Amino acid sequence: MSYLQPRPNTDTDTGTTNRGSTRTTALNAAGAGARTRRKEARPNEIVDAALAEFVDKGFAGASVQAIAKRAGVSKGTVFVYFETKEDLFKAVVRANIAAPLNTWRDETRDYHGSTRDLVVHSMHQWWTDVGSTPAAGICKLLLQEAVNFPEIAAFYQEEVIEPGMLHMRAILQRGVDRGEFKTTDLDTTGMNVFSPLLFLAMWQQAMGTDKPICGPAIDAREFIDNHARLMLDGICHTPAQATPPTAQATNSTANNGMLGRS
Repeated sequence: MSYLQPRPNTDTDTGTTNRGSTRTTALNAAGAGARTRRKEARPNEIVDAALAEFVDKGFAGASVQAIAKRAGVSKGTVFVYFETKEDLFKAVVRANIAAPLNTWRDETRDYHGSTRDLVVHSMHQWWTDVGSTPAAGICKLLLQEAVNFPEIAAFYQEEVIEPGMLHMRAILQRGVDRGEFKTTDLDTTGMNVFSPLLFLAMWQQAMGTDKPICGPAIDAREFIDNHARLMLDGICHTPAQATPPTAQATNSTANNGMLGRS
């Protein structure tokens, strides 16, 4: 067995090896592919950087220069994809808040369980996709700055608030139509369902989660489940849980004793 490696083929005119030429071509192709993939990912990276900047600094305090630095690109590169800071903000909202809402609507159409369970599922889903993520900081931003930036407030109303309320109204109407819920003002009830979740997101954004700087640490899942029980028991024709039999027996014994003494 020979351990000598084959001699690379040599171009007789130039004296260069075909192997070296082939390797260079392959490296160039790989580099071009990586650059292409990097370019395709760049808008998403800029949007992620913009989300972090808006949450940290607010809309007024955020700058395109700072967003570019977070994304690891030049300021000019940001403007290749987004003409203004407002366009960047819109992209952040669409990617992180409006997009999950479209997914929830699709899930609602295919849901086969009770409407009560659907409401609870929707609340937990919002918390998972938005409330527990950095995107919740956008909700806080809007509450603080909407009055100073009516254009972005109007955009948020159109892209998030109105579709979200229509979605919740449709869920509640489903419950009424199926005889599960009492007839009520659906718009007001929708706000009653959602408002505590917004409070929870603002609380954790402002105070922290595990060790808040002020007030108690709030377990999100327990908070949502407790709110759902309080809220839905008020509009459901049938409460979620009847009195346990042991409690009924105890109450009956107590009542009989009281009647015997009277």
